[in-house]
Amino acid sequence: MQTEMERALGLIEQGDVQGGLQKISGIEKNADDDQLFEIATLYQSLGHPQEGLRIADKLLATYPFEGSLLTLKAEAAIDLDREEEAIDLLESIDTADDAFVEAQMLLADLYHLQGLEEVAERKLFLALEQAPEEPVLLAGIGSYYVEQGSYQSAIPYLKQALQEGFDPKESNLHLLLAESYSNTGAFETAMTYYDQATEDQKEPRALFGFGFTALQLGDYKTAMEQLEALREADPEYTSLYAPLIEAYEAERQYEKALKTAEAGLEADEYNEHLYAEAGRFQHAFGELEKAEDHLRQALALNPGNVDASAKLLEIYADMERSDDIKKTIEELREAGEDDPMLTYYEGKAHYIDDEIEEALPFYERAAAYLGTNGEALEEYGNLLLENGRQKEALSVLVDALQYQPDNHELAMFVEELQSREQ
Repeated sequence: MQTEMERALGLIEQGDVQGGLQKISGIEKNADDDQLFEIATLYQSLGHPQEGLRIADKLLATYPFEGSLLTLKAEAAIDLDREEEAIDLLESIDTADDAFVEAQMLLADLYHLQGLEEVAERKLFLALEQAPEEPVLLAGIGSYYVEQGSYQSAIPYLKQALQEGFDPKESNLHLLLAESYSNTGAFETAMTYYDQATEDQKEPRALFGFGFTALQLGDYKTAMEQLEALREADPEYTSLYAPLIEAYEAERQYEKALKTAEAGLEADEYNEHLYAEAGRFQHAFGELEKAEDHLRQALALNPGNVDASAKLLEIYADMERSDDIKKTIEELREAGEDDPMLTYYEGKAHYIDDEIEEALPFYERAAAYLGTNGEALEEYGNLLLENGRQKEALSVLVDALQYQPDNHELAMFVEELQSREQ
């Protein structure tokens, strides 16, 4: 025979919450203390903390120091945004009480929400002293450390929680372990746990972490599989697009990389990185107008996006659009940008216009930036030569040749200059 409480619970499980609550209200009138506690707990779980609080107060009048009642009342107070009252209730529970461990875990959550991390951590370890093998507590400590970014500290508690029988699906402990190992550089171990985490439940966070970690290991196939699965499940998860583009590029799937950048912009129209990536690939495919438009949009969002400005200026230089180079640099400088790359391209604009004397000072100021750019060094050397500084020119052109070993014309020219110096 079903009890009245079982019938009430049956109604709730079938979706008739109001009917179930009405039946519980009737049961409450003749309930003993154990039944009242069960009813209060049920009210709390159904989102009726005021009713749970009312019954808890009634029972506390008879059992004023009962930890389970104090905990129940504290949980109701938390739901009613009365955190300080909850803290006082939980702090009053004696260490010998069976509810002490649960109380310390709730206190840790409350102090964490208040930003009192040292107090929160101390509460967790007070609980651990009382229940060193409690799997829920061990999982809680591990989760706390993951949230704090203390991944190395989290690992032993998470592993012990599993050893003590904690169901990993309950809080996706495999995912927490995967993230902890990944963030400490143990990517191979992380991959094992990510594999288990995505078997437990294919939540977006797990798919992203799996794909990103695979990318760090150079396992581009797995990276693409996981990130593609994430895009299929949640195309609005915009963090997926950059690593997926990187994986496609590593596998020389450039068209997919471009399409991914464009798809990413549909999900996030304010993503400067995706505009820059789309522009970069469109440039490679000769879609110069689209490339220019996307790169300009990247700079409109962030003038400090050096990748976008460098690629845009490169396009203008290749097309010998010196006026556009000067205009773009002027706009960037007005926005507060002062990268040495801009100085180089200012000189390049003059170089394109055969303004030799005007170009040279810019190349001199940008000399350190030219670095291993063989073409830029060659331009610099030619400018020095045009300005009558042959010895310096030869030194720069020798460096330029080092970074352009297949430039036979430059090699012959350097050889000719060297013969003149002898």
